[in-house]
Amino acid sequence: MTKYVTKDLKVNFKNRIPVFYSYSRKRKIGVLGGSFNPAHYGHIHISNTALINLGLDEIWWLVAPQNRLKSSLDMENFDKRLSYARLLIKNISYIKVLDIEQKNQLYASYKTVNFLNQRTRKVKFIWLMGSDILDNFNKWLYPNIIAQNFHVAVISRPGFINSFLNTSRIPYLGQKLKTHKSRTIFHKKKPIWVFLKNKLLSVSSSEIRKSKTYT
Repeated sequence: MTKYVTKDLKVNFKNRIPVFYSYSRKRKIGVLGGSFNPAHYGHIHISNTALINLGLDEIWWLVAPQNRLKSSLDMENFDKRLSYARLLIKNISYIKVLDIEQKNQLYASYKTVNFLNQRTRKVKFIWLMGSDILDNFNKWLYPNIIAQNFHVAVISRPGFINSFLNTSRIPYLGQKLKTHKSRTIFHKKKPIWVFLKNKLLSVSSSEIRKSKTYT
């Protein structure tokens, strides 16, 4: 198994982090938020699936300062999680790892959505989440605000393939778009979402932490 090491990180990220002027460009951007504790190839798999099926220009990983639904006891510090995520994707040009939630004190996803929307009218954002995350979506703060302001794509994850069928989560997402029409989602009125399924990659942050391969 690959050892996940974050000690003595020395990676040059010049020109890899988008600045706010990019908000004025007409681009399709997928937003994948999370603790990334740690980031892993499952996150890359989700990103790649979204990139291909939605015709995205790039994907932003937003490393969260702290997830209120997760214990802080086994949460690595923010700088370590951010640095490792950037190290993991250093050779993947379409993924940008950002710390805008930490810098702007955005401690809830709905605040992040509002923050991004206030800064651009040209960029088309879509909120990305694994189907495992959807199990707790109804516990998020104001999940309806996310779906009303961003298009949403749910990507299948091992063991959670059918989570999207749970009716207690779905009302927040709005109308479901057929998967084969996924690239048309940006032309549809929100709230609307699409379910994307690809060959599954079985890996999770919790498994990596338990195996003690993340140091």
